[in-house]
Amino acid sequence: MAKAINWPLRFRQIVLGEDDQSLHSAFRPNRLYFDGGYWVDGERVDIRVNHLVTRKAHIVGDLELCALKDLSEDVLKRHKPGVQTMAEVLTYLQEVYPEAHVTPETLLTVVTYRNEPVDETIIERTSSDPHM
Repeated sequence: MAKAINWPLRFRQIVLGEDDQSLHSAFRPNRLYFDGGYWVDGERVDIRVNHLVTRKAHIVGDLELCALKDLSEDVLKRHKPGVQTMAEVLTYLQEVYPEAHVTPETLLTVVTYRNEPVDETIIERTSSDPHM
């Protein structure tokens, strides 16, 4: 079963248009993914949009844990366009994870990945990951 990083539908064209050379980051509120070691360096994962597989990627490096207010500029610039400042990340996480009650002090799990080239045969395929 493939693990995944899921993005809201509004990021579909961005995910499809990203290159396969740059590093990208995703943030998840709290410690759950970090403490469980959910993503592992070198692991191949699905990149989903609206829970449908859009492309594949590889995890790069270890998971990081830090407060939202302490995210570095390098990490912020690897997130999706429009979600690259602390204020934008705060608003985004509050919208996507309302139950997490995200504040600037909230700990975030940070995962970094590099996309594989887009494979037209897997776009919008249902993923087999039970953690949806």
